[in-house]
Amino acid sequence: MSHSRSIQKRIAKTALAVAIGAQALAFAAVPGAFAAPAAKPYVSVDGTSQQSLWAPVTKNGATYGPLAGVSAALGAAGKYDAKTNTISIKKGNRLIILQPESKTAKVNGAKSAIVAAPILIGGVPYVPLRFVAESLGASLSWNASTGAYEVTTRLHPFTKDGNTAFVNVYGESVIGATYGIASAFSGGLSVLQQGDAFGYEDRSGKIAIPVQYSSAYDFSDGLALVASKDGTQSYIDKSGQVVLSPAYDELFDFSEGLAAVRSGDSFGYIDKTGKLVIPAQYEDAFYFSGGLAAVQIDGSYGFIDKTGKLVIPAKYQSVSDFKGGLALASTLVSTETDGVEQSTGVFGYLNAKGEWAIPAQYEEGYAFSDGLAAVVKDGAVQFIDKTGKTVLETDYDDVGDFSEGLAAFEQDGKYGYINKKGAVVIEPAFDQADAFKDGLAYAIKGDWEGLINAKGAFVVKKAYAAPAEAEDAAAK
Repeated sequence: MSHSRSIQKRIAKTALAVAIGAQALAFAAVPGAFAAPAAKPYVSVDGTSQQSLWAPVTKNGATYGPLAGVSAALGAAGKYDAKTNTISIKKGNRLIILQPESKTAKVNGAKSAIVAAPILIGGVPYVPLRFVAESLGASLSWNASTGAYEVTTRLHPFTKDGNTAFVNVYGESVIGATYGIASAFSGGLSVLQQGDAFGYEDRSGKIAIPVQYSSAYDFSDGLALVASKDGTQSYIDKSGQVVLSPAYDELFDFSEGLAAVRSGDSFGYIDKTGKLVIPAQYEDAFYFSGGLAAVQIDGSYGFIDKTGKLVIPAKYQSVSDFKGGLALASTLVSTETDGVEQSTGVFGYLNAKGEWAIPAQYEEGYAFSDGLAAVVKDGAVQFIDKTGKTVLETDYDDVGDFSEGLAAFEQDGKYGYINKKGAVVIEPAFDQADAFKDGLAYAIKGDWEGLINAKGAFVVKKAYAAPAEAEDAAAK
């Protein structure tokens, strides 16, 4: 458990300064009634727009889609029997039974009350989008900036005996085990390792880009960084075509149209044509986020815009990326004890103007996650909101970041989860507990490891084998 969240990119983010030199391989609930933008709303499934195929309709605050369109988009088989007035939707082991105008449904034989009953429009069955998506293990969110109802299928990699299968939030296998080890999907593709070579597979489990690289990373901003067998680094698109192969000592992921590059000991930024648009002149560099990127100058951190202009002076000991308009930063303050002057780092949060939105007053601070940030004051872990108000105080040995409304905590060497009110929702019974993502979290409990749901139950598990280095350390 850690406040430093892995983002499956090539840098390991910490609570302090995040150097871009490191290498590494939730959707909000949809409100009952949406304030739609001027453009006509559409549905997107795993990033693929359905706009040219079918359109959603809204009735009494609920969003519907045609049975045929919704089923096809979710990879399910949908059928309407007019004689029995019954709708069936089947995907893998999951079967949904509905009836027009009825607020009672069956999911795998179990009755379920639904808020929005299916309807018929011109004899065509329309089904409640949220209920169907969630019953099949997907999530639904509204993106006000694009006018899209975004459906995400929430597939989780689960590796056993050296092969990875993808399961849904119910632990049911959606993509059967593929030879090799696969990462979580990013941009619709998953990095697949077979032996010493890497490639990509799609959501159907098919090889989308041949397994031929000596290294490969997640897609970011439409491109993925790969290295060929001869060591040449390139950016490829989702068809596997090489887009550019810039000649620098080290390349990093694109973010907001720019990618950091390293030349010798200095960092700069290139655009998607490979042009060096911000000279390699920094000691360290972060990804762009919210139009700004942190850079290190003479040992201190500040922020530049996309023209390379230093918009927030480089005077901070450590910083994080901007998230939700705020960035964590630390600065030194001098104190005198018994005539001896000491410098201590204190943490606060900057806005995009470089002003202290939340004053630097904490002994430790962590980036905002799920609307809250963990801070340490007077030795105790607290959570604050974006106004700096303390909304939760804890007495636990350690508390992780909130994600999907839950945060892992440690008590007497075991881990559980609390909600944003501080109530224990999953008892501390785990030996390891990671953050929730897309409905599940990785956890270890005794002789088992796997993915748990929000009730603390394993939906899929396997025998736990401690890493060799951990066993060696324990024996010493």
